[in-house]
Amino acid sequence: MSGPRLSVVWDPRFRSYDLGPGHPFDEASRESAVRLIEASLPTGRRASIEWLRTVEPATDSSLLAFHAGRYLEQIRAASASGSRRPLDGGDTPAFPGCFEASARIVAGTARAIGLVLERGGTAFAPAGGLHHAHRDRASGFCIFNDLAVGIAGALEAGRRVAYVDLDVHHGDGVMYGFYRTGRLLDIDFHQDGRTLFPGTGHVTETGSGDGAGLKVNVPLPPGAGDEALVPLARRLLPPLLEEFRPELLVVQHGVDGHWGDPLAQLQYTASGYAAVDRLLVDLASQSGGRLVVTGGGGYEPRNVARTLARAAYLLAGVELPADPTPLPDAWREEFFESFGLPAPARWVDLPKLAPSSWGSSHEMRLVRDLEGALGRRFPTP
Repeated sequence: MSGPRLSVVWDPRFRSYDLGPGHPFDEASRESAVRLIEASLPTGRRASIEWLRTVEPATDSSLLAFHAGRYLEQIRAASASGSRRPLDGGDTPAFPGCFEASARIVAGTARAIGLVLERGGTAFAPAGGLHHAHRDRASGFCIFNDLAVGIAGALEAGRRVAYVDLDVHHGDGVMYGFYRTGRLLDIDFHQDGRTLFPGTGHVTETGSGDGAGLKVNVPLPPGAGDEALVPLARRLLPPLLEEFRPELLVVQHGVDGHWGDPLAQLQYTASGYAAVDRLLVDLASQSGGRLVVTGGGGYEPRNVARTLARAAYLLAGVELPADPTPLPDAWREEFFESFGLPAPARWVDLPKLAPSSWGSSHEMRLVRDLEGALGRRFPTP
């Protein structure tokens, strides 16, 4: 191997994005994923990963690539005041230093994208994935939209970008932020918005203007799992990406679609995530190999830490630990100290799944709806 296969962007100061005691979102689960990668990667494969551990907050000029100037001033004032008042309907509170903390996460994702555009390869920014923030407002635990800022920079540089969102919640901030943009293909797998925040992402929302036909929403009903996600990803992603021919693939790798997540009702498993990750790596290699993966949602720390760490293994070209490989004792002790929860003993738990009603007829109906909305055909598996 001539050099690292994967660049990981992680600054411990990302933990300062702290929405307060008891809030479901913080960066501790993503940090636990980073610590698991460090603790478990085989000695002979550690050169597969390059670590970038110092990130300074994004400048105003960088943030303005997507966000409105008046919104920056609003967040700056809330940050300095020390207020914890809600910035949206109540889910996204301000906190002391929230401007700097949010801008640092933006810079982490932007740095990952910049590295990949400059020299090719793959980068992982687990702290990022704050896909709900809009141009002029916070939403869904997200103050600044690191993905939208990074994508805007790539588009300004003249690149064609494909964005794939795996989070259980529709990535509304990214999709609507670039709804008329013809150089961004946006494909979003999520739980049906009629059953979950933010209530958007219907198959008929396909873009407008130059972006018409380039926004692809794949809503899944509560209870669906790998049997829905994996065949749909294999059926939809290859033809869409091959036709669009992106120069950069950006993935939001939310883990809140994992079975057992407390804020949603999909049932993906470790095997399902790994199958989609492998597919994305293969597809990126066919379009120049430039791939950036961020974190995102996920509210069960045991699932977030292991799923994101396994994703990093695949991105680095390292074989996944064979089941039932135990997790490092030192990491398990650290996990318990961080979360006060019993640490998992192994990389993969036996799934505890509710019965799913999803079947081939549901896939056929959803694909038919997508074909009608997009005015195109998808291959029959």
